[in-house]
Amino acid sequence: MDSYLLHDANAGNNFKMMIMMQKEGMKGYGIYWMLLEFLRLQDGYKADLRVLPILAQKMRVTVTTLKRIIYDYALFEVNGTSFSSPGLTLRMKPWDAQQDAKRESGRRGGLANQQKIRDAKASNALATNKENKENETIPSISPQGDTRKNEEILLVPPEYALNKQTHNYEGLIEELERQKVTSLKEKNAILRLTDFGRLGGKIWKIIYDINNSPQMKARIVMPGKYILKLLQN
Repeated sequence: MDSYLLHDANAGNNFKMMIMMQKEGMKGYGIYWMLLEFLRLQDGYKADLRVLPILAQKMRVTVTTLKRIIYDYALFEVNGTSFSSPGLTLRMKPWDAQQDAKRESGRRGGLANQQKIRDAKASNALATNKENKENETIPSISPQGDTRKNEEILLVPPEYALNKQTHNYEGLIEELERQKVTSLKEKNAILRLTDFGRLGGKIWKIIYDINNSPQMKARIVMPGKYILKLLQN
């Protein structure tokens, strides 16, 4: 249906068409409809006049004949370097309106789905953050006897932190991996202190300084604790 073209049953009774057929015969009628079929597939239902030699060759007629059909019978409209059919444009309006309505409906459906996904992420983030905060208040004892907070899940960023114009959450996670910060507890602490990688924060200068100083990087034994210390100063 993308190449749909309405063909009026009484098209041949149009006065302009009858004048054209009187002079050009049924050959002219066929050329007319082949031109309409071609224009139907073009953006805005118009085409560059430079295509006429190619169309003439395809139709096995002369360029002069083709120009006569376009110019002489007021069936087509020539505007500068392009030509179109006012009748075709008019007949396609209901179809175009229908397609626009379908696209708008699809766009709205897509936006609704995106909002549902964002709401679900935000809900999960809030639930995870609440659980992590509750876990932080209840220390657990390891078999070795030392106490540590139950941090086994990487924090999920809230919805606002997914805005790449204000945050770079994914970039921060990649940098922490690159710096060999393996402790989830340290990663989560860094995420909290940096507001999940907010752009312009202290963390980005710290990472820049580490990456641009091989000597400094070589001396850092515990990168997670080192970064946290700098963030807290």
